[in-house]
Amino acid sequence: MPQASVELGGDGIQQPVVAVHFWHQPPAPSGVAQMHAMWHCDEYRLSDAIGVVEVLARARNTARSDQTLVIHVEQRDAQRSGLVRHRGVEPNSATSSIRVCR
Repeated sequence: MPQASVELGGDGIQQPVVAVHFWHQPPAPSGVAQMHAMWHCDEYRLSDAIGVVEVLARARNTARSDQTLVIHVEQRDAQRSGLVRHRGVEPNSATSSIRVCR
């Protein structure tokens, strides 16, 4: 399945589009257990990243101490598009055990 990509100039070199999700869980409202508080996500798309090492470095330098991050690569073909998780754990996954990743 081909990757979504952005051309980086006249040489025709293609770079994948990377989605970085910064997740955090704010304090639970009064009377609600913290484990039941909703998670919030700030999402960014990077089309100018050189590689995984650069994406990870940028994400780690941007993340706050209370955030965990998840990195996806956008995938597309003629019928559909989607995200392939490259690194991190989704907090809304039933099997996740979230901890802040720095």
